Amino acid sequence: MKFFRYISIILFGIILSMAFSKNIFLESLEIESKTNGIMLTLEMDSIPDQKDISAWQANSGWFYITLYKVNGDTNGLIPDMLQKGILDFQVIQGDESFQIGLRLKRSVENYEFSMNTKHNRIIGSLHYSTEYLSQLDPMKIKDRSLKRSGLPDGIKKWLYLTGTGVTLAGTLQNNGDKQVKTGFIILLSTFLIDQILKIV
Repeated sequence: MKFFRYISIILFGIILSMAFSKNIFLESLEIESKTNGIMLTLEMDSIPDQKDISAWQANSGWFYITLYKVNGDTNGLIPDMLQKGILDFQVIQGDESFQIGLRLKRSVENYEFSMNTKHNRIIGSLHYSTEYLSQLDPMKIKDRSLKRSGLPDGIKKWLYLTGTGVTLAGTLQNNGDKQVKTGFIILLSTFLIDQILKIV
């Protein structure tokens, strides 16, 4: 009788521990190569604790991210094509963790993981060394935020339409020389200001 009691207590403990140790499922993985490093986006069914995420740079050139208490489809998460800067990629499902491995051309010096609990998303930012970044030619770095675009499109379009309208109205009138000149000045000024702002 005592034997059955002990067995039922042990079984109850095992079932209870299984119920509370639910693993998180990694649904999708996106990798984006940037000039200063790699950005990872991990979509999950729920977010793990920050303490359950670890990462390190191995001497072999591989950078590893380990997600404890996480499961994932190792075949479905492998990207079709590797982006520039990524030499190899692997995912490994362990007993208690899921590991992502990236073999990169450059070693990662710093990394951070941001949690978006609203969308069950983890954003991993892997940054190359500052020594490597300091050697980059600033003229070759394509930064759209610094790109000069001249006059804003809405203002430029409005000025061109106004200049064209004033010029056409002046040509249709008998004494419209002033309007034609004004419209032409608006068109020419818009073009010159736009070009100057693109250079500066």
